[in-house]
Amino acid sequence: MDRNRFYVPLVVLFLALGTVIYLSGRQLPDVVEKKLINLPYKIGSWSGSDFSFDQLIINELDTDDRVARNYIDKNNHLITLYIGYYGTKKGGRTGHNPNACYPSSGWRIISDTDTNMNENYGAVNKLFVKKLGVSQIVYHWYQDEDKIIQSGIEQNINRFINKVRFNRDDGAFVRISIDGRAEGAEDALRQFGRLIIPLITKNWPIEEEI
Repeated sequence: MDRNRFYVPLVVLFLALGTVIYLSGRQLPDVVEKKLINLPYKIGSWSGSDFSFDQLIINELDTDDRVARNYIDKNNHLITLYIGYYGTKKGGRTGHNPNACYPSSGWRIISDTDTNMNENYGAVNKLFVKKLGVSQIVYHWYQDEDKIIQSGIEQNINRFINKVRFNRDDGAFVRISIDGRAEGAEDALRQFGRLIIPLITKNWPIEEEI
């Protein structure tokens, strides 16, 4: 019998077990400063105003910090921004996925692809949805401070690495959307996305071990 075939999995198992024990013994940090509310209401040519969800939705989302805001520019492009931030104690992510939430609200997903903001950011998810003759273009992604993450699998890997290295795995879900019937809608959405990403980084909530 090849001893390596026996010992290699055993070593991997012990390393994994040691990692779990090590991580379980560390105190999880708390969110000590919610900064997303400091996102400017004036971004480029857009002016913003807050809106609120029903309390049932707020309870269901269960965020540690959030922003729900409409931004409109001089060309009457109306962009809806939602950011839901989850600290380390909540696992850094939401259980709500637009691919499930839109159909459950009566929207039909016409296409589900991805798109690049520009060379500085990776791909983000792109949905084109319709409901009762109204269409929307939706961009959504996960964000870890200055890092853009497209899929839940990528985010889980990133969370694990951050947990081992920094004892934190906080993260945010970001969604921006616009009426798909508006002239130049997607160009406006992409332009806004390029502006909002670094502002989220700048206003990232602060966690500390207390």
